[in-house]
Amino acid sequence: MSTYLPEDVVLNILSRLPPKSLLRFRSVCKSWLSLIGKPNYVSKNLLNHSILTAAAAAAAHQLLLVKLTAPSIPKRQTCSFLSYQTLAFASQTPQNLPIRSPRGLSIVGSCNGLLCLFDYFSGGDIFVWNPATSELKALPCESNDVDTVCFGFDHKLNEFVVMRTRYVPERDPPVFITNRGVKVLRLNRVAEVYRLRSGDSWRKLIVDGDVPDCNGPNSRSRWAYANGVCYWWTLRGVEDEKIVAFDVSEEVFRTTPLPDASVLGRRSDVRALTVLNESVAMVVVRNKSKWEGKLFDIWVLLEFGVKESWTRLLRIEAFPGLEWPLGFWKNGELFMENGEGELVLYDPFTQTVRNVEVDHGAKESLQVLAYTPISASIEGGLKITE
Repeated sequence: MSTYLPEDVVLNILSRLPPKSLLRFRSVCKSWLSLIGKPNYVSKNLLNHSILTAAAAAAAHQLLLVKLTAPSIPKRQTCSFLSYQTLAFASQTPQNLPIRSPRGLSIVGSCNGLLCLFDYFSGGDIFVWNPATSELKALPCESNDVDTVCFGFDHKLNEFVVMRTRYVPERDPPVFITNRGVKVLRLNRVAEVYRLRSGDSWRKLIVDGDVPDCNGPNSRSRWAYANGVCYWWTLRGVEDEKIVAFDVSEEVFRTTPLPDASVLGRRSDVRALTVLNESVAMVVVRNKSKWEGKLFDIWVLLEFGVKESWTRLLRIEAFPGLEWPLGFWKNGELFMENGEGELVLYDPFTQTVRNVEVDHGAKESLQVLAYTPISASIEGGLKITE
């Protein structure tokens, strides 16, 4: 019996492997290295595997939520809902919110039918919102120094969790130090959690070491969430660049380093986080020149905590008119914002762009999330029966 397998059969077998195993099998033999080592093949295989996950999730994530903020209409945000399968317009929900900032509220998380909204620019207002019922719950806010918020679902205790970090006086009573003739309040950074079914107050976390921070506002794809873990990007000092993970069940922080700058690119390049095949994915946005446009590198972290497991899936070579990545769709296509503030869908394999029809009347803030409608009350924590 011959041990030879035709190349098309080998490709069929390899394409059914999870990404982590696929990359490991490059060391089996030279012929497999040749097949798997082709950049287009590796990229397409990893994305195709993510399609299987997205297709299974599509039954649950029936809608795609597109958030638009109109600066000309104070305290008003509009969420358009599209069919996840076809991207056809389904409905639109304008929501009058107690917004203090003219920039509107950022969606920091979408989980099991609820959204967590955060007013970053006006300092600390956090809401949990159910668009299906228009119910809005304002969480207690006694501080204007909140800088990080994340939202997830604790599958062990069957409840929603909000985590925030903020600055508090180092001592009570507060202590001031003099810096160049100016009195400065000495502050510490703390992490707190709010569980929707466990009470109506924030509880301080006991953290081993420093509380991780977040660079920049909680919007524009700086956050990702998957399987009860929130992720964000942080930079401390000159070279300490990491991804932070917060497990909402265990209430612990973990970090993982990014690839070396010589491979990843300059620290000044913008990083955008998303989730691909239930793994953390990162899009590195580089400005080439005014005429050449932007360049996009898409990376995936196959094993959290292992720096060497970062893998670059593909590079989008300076496609003109594309400004910002907003997340992946089910076919490996990438939602992006163009130079006009409009939502488009980019296919990295055919290098084609098509418009996604939503109301583009507002260009201040554009976010895209998968969303599952649920008709239930937020009060009492909105207990989910799985």
